[in-house]
Amino acid sequence: MTKTPQRRGRSHLRGGQNKNKGIGVENIRWSAVILTGVVLLVLLFGLVFGIRACAVRKGKDNPAVPMATQPQESAGSDAVVSQKTPQESDAAGQPGSSIDNPIDLSDGIIEIQSKEKSINTPDVFGHEMVYSAGTGSLLEPLLKTLYLYDLETGEENKVASVQIKNGEIFETVLNDNYIAWLDTDQKGSNRIYVLNRSEDAKPRLIKECAYAVPRLRLSQDYLLWIEQNEEKEERLYVVDLISEENASIPGFAESIERAMSTYGVSAPGIYDTQIIWAASDPNQSEEDSIRNGEKSAIYYCDLTKFAEDDYEPSVFCPDMYVHDPITNGEVWAWIDKNKAPDSTLYLKVGDEVRRIAQGVITYALGDDMLIFGQNGNIYAYFYEDGTFARLNREGERSILPVVSGRRVVWFNKTTSSGNKDQLDYLSVPYRE
Repeated sequence: MTKTPQRRGRSHLRGGQNKNKGIGVENIRWSAVILTGVVLLVLLFGLVFGIRACAVRKGKDNPAVPMATQPQESAGSDAVVSQKTPQESDAAGQPGSSIDNPIDLSDGIIEIQSKEKSINTPDVFGHEMVYSAGTGSLLEPLLKTLYLYDLETGEENKVASVQIKNGEIFETVLNDNYIAWLDTDQKGSNRIYVLNRSEDAKPRLIKECAYAVPRLRLSQDYLLWIEQNEEKEERLYVVDLISEENASIPGFAESIERAMSTYGVSAPGIYDTQIIWAASDPNQSEEDSIRNGEKSAIYYCDLTKFAEDDYEPSVFCPDMYVHDPITNGEVWAWIDKNKAPDSTLYLKVGDEVRRIAQGVITYALGDDMLIFGQNGNIYAYFYEDGTFARLNREGERSILPVVSGRRVVWFNKTTSSGNKDQLDYLSVPYRE
């Protein structure tokens, strides 16, 4: 049960009066000089204080790193609300592990050759990769074909029975059992399709979304997305692809009801049956949110339990704004803005929150490593020992990494020729 925010009262400073009697002309003149000096000092102090206040307000999304406080248990619920502040990662202090001096792991890169000219951001699961692609003009829909690519054999094959009705294919996701995607015109017509890979059948329509483009998440037999209704209210939906039951996640609507959504509502993160999402910090008052900037909480629950009576998600409060949290079942990662050039990447390992890098837009979690793009490079951060590695070749511009286990795929913008998209693939070796 989340706590009702408390409004804090305002404090006022009251100064006393100082009266002087029988002051002569010279004293008046000197008093005037002194008074003028005092006024100038007050104005100077006000100017400095105002600049500092503005700087603090502008820097509200880059929080300081004080010591962490102890977790608090929420009364009347099994949900735990813990207040943690980020601590600077120790990685930069280790020899050869700094992001400025990373290990070079680029030797094993394999270039992926596609038949198509334009490729949308892929999704990787195991040794397979799914993406939409096309070769048409920019004046017409490009991403009309759905492909399945084998990272071990290099084979690229069309996914059968995929017919575009609304526009283009986006949000492609896959696992061992399913391939899911969004047929969308990027406006108000969005259709979610799922193909059962174990059956020789046509894709089935899961849901039509009329108001906003949903972002799909797939894990085991569950498909998730955030959807807006007619009143622009956000709902987090989950579909059991075996039973075809469609339900909204309890606690999500309530958790974002008070959110100012400075940077928009985040997409959920999911691993196996564990789901996490970001919403307003229940410990922050609305007044403080307006004055100092919105803070977030990360809500998490088990999909196998949310149908139980009185089940509530647990809550973690990192004392900052959180966007797009993800998990690999072991650690959590997020950024503190919505893909802004100065977004800072954080990683929660156990009870510790580490500040990993700034200027990060895209990131993903693999086995024992956090993958992210920064300044045209693709990095791996191995959180067990705090070391960094660069995955792309030095001097190449690489963006948009995706990962499954130890397999990492990204766009190589340097070697792209004739405006044809180029993907690079690397299987990151396990470190001894």
